[in-house]
Amino acid sequence: MSLYLEKQASFQAGFLDNFWRQTFHSIPPIPAGIDLAGKTALVTGSNGGLGLECARHFLKLRPSLLILAVRSLQKGEAAAASLRADFPAARVEVWQLDMESFRSVRAFAVRCERELDRLHVAVLNAALGKVRFERVEEGRRRETTLQVNYLTTALLAILLLSKMKASASLPLSSEPGRLSIVSSDAALGARLEDPGEGGVLDSIDRPEGFDGFKQYSRSKLLITMFCARLAEAVDPDEVIINCCNPGAVKGTAFLRDVESWFVKMAFGLIHTIMGRTAVDGARTYVHSTLVLGKESHGSFTDWLIKAWPMMMYSDLGHQIGDKLWNETMEELGFSDIEGVLDGMKH
Repeated sequence: MSLYLEKQASFQAGFLDNFWRQTFHSIPPIPAGIDLAGKTALVTGSNGGLGLECARHFLKLRPSLLILAVRSLQKGEAAAASLRADFPAARVEVWQLDMESFRSVRAFAVRCERELDRLHVAVLNAALGKVRFERVEEGRRRETTLQVNYLTTALLAILLLSKMKASASLPLSSEPGRLSIVSSDAALGARLEDPGEGGVLDSIDRPEGFDGFKQYSRSKLLITMFCARLAEAVDPDEVIINCCNPGAVKGTAFLRDVESWFVKMAFGLIHTIMGRTAVDGARTYVHSTLVLGKESHGSFTDWLIKAWPMMMYSDLGHQIGDKLWNETMEELGFSDIEGVLDGMKH
């Protein structure tokens, strides 16, 4: 577990380890015997990039149903058509999910409860990084990166738990559910300031001095903190929860909002030298959800269990983690998440 890997955290967050892992380590193949026969899998943000390649990996493992959860149904159907062409026997459905909207997340979770008889695997991949400060149009009108990468992702993770727990107890379901939330190596060295008497969420929800990459990194640190805390509330015999890091991946839409030619050139050079393909990056998702076992519960992973981001081991990190959990429970309280978590108690 990541809890016991503090000594690795500092080196893991540095450039040298990142360069070594990205350049000289090949992501291992999925072991023979791993399959999804008779199971339902779900991938968010799956109309392109890592999400689409994760869906393709899953289809090779013969699930009974694969759900592409996407914001744009048109783009989702185009992605599904390409998958069906490669896997004509597969059952692929496209469901709408707008991660900027609490209403959309709740409607999606209700649909899962109503229409799915089971849900065994979920990869929460949808994320973004905004260059400029923007706010969503509902709730407390949080900054968009914070809303998508943290708040709605946390909400969806909690709301899927009941269905996943129930699926694990069905006949022929001998394994716990698998929920993997996609984090990033950008979280490894991210820092949060002590908010004092203020809120953790409010402290990074400010337009003053906004830095898009710094906000992205902090949002991924928040979701990793949340994942570790959520795992404490869930029995790994029912649902295994972890955070997956695909590393630096080329050919995705990560820089779609960047206008600076210098930033694009810099990231392009990095990706050329050490970027993984989307196919390889997405294979880390499969390792996190299907290969790693209960030992990965609450941990930060790629194809192995890694150390958490450095800040999570510090006294300040522990204090912020506790405060963040309480704030999150309060902010998402409109959706009876406490009731869901009570139902997940050991």
